[in-house]
Amino acid sequence: MYGIKIWSSEKDNDWYLLKDMNDGVIHVWDKKEEVEQAQKNLNCKRSAITKIMSSVIIDSALNKRKEEENLKYFLK
Repeated sequence: MYGIKIWSSEKDNDWYLLKDMNDGVIHVWDKKEEVEQAQKNLNCKRSAITKIMSSVIIDSALNKRKEEENLKYFLK
């Protein structure tokens, strides 16, 4: 799984992972091509694609994805 690092200043250690501003869940992508497309749409000075290794981050993102899919199913 992939994520996007965003730097908020010129310092190398001043970065965060792109996340949803409403619930704080970090955005993750399954395919590198998808994360590359998302990165192109960002309006920031510095960003980088990174592999997400944390099971906590992955679990949170997958749970959110599942909840959204269930919501779409029930709203049909």
